[in-house]
Amino acid sequence: MFIVKYAKPGSEDYNQTLQIRNEVFFEPLGRNIADADLTSEENKIVIGAFETNSIYTNLIIGMATISQVDAVTFKVDWLCADKILRKKGIGTSLMQCVEKIAADRGARKLVLDAPVGTVDFFQRFGYMLKGDIFEKDVFGRCIAMVKPVFV
Repeated sequence: MFIVKYAKPGSEDYNQTLQIRNEVFFEPLGRNIADADLTSEENKIVIGAFETNSIYTNLIIGMATISQVDAVTFKVDWLCADKILRKKGIGTSLMQCVEKIAADRGARKLVLDAPVGTVDFFQRFGYMLKGDIFEKDVFGRCIAMVKPVFV
């Protein structure tokens, strides 16, 4: 079992979100998240999925961040789940949480840059392709996606 909760920048929960991003995105490229510019994180909403079983408590298994682009648009900046625990509903729970947070804050549109291998995942949530494939730092080949939010 797991819970999804806010991870305030500077907290231990937040530090765990950095750790899982490093493992999923940076280490495979021979890089380290410690070298990345994360100054904008203070303005983002960061959430984590944390294991809650009897063996592990508060162990990060997934994370997401969103930022407000304008009065009605929010962007999913990061989303990942532990590589070993994929296909267990972690990403789905994180996306549902991200979408609810954005809607509660007045979002009318959600945008994201999806690595090409994850497009099907986001399409299941109603995201539509927007534009051409492009290269994006640690994400590789990506495509912009958009979803209207109805409240």
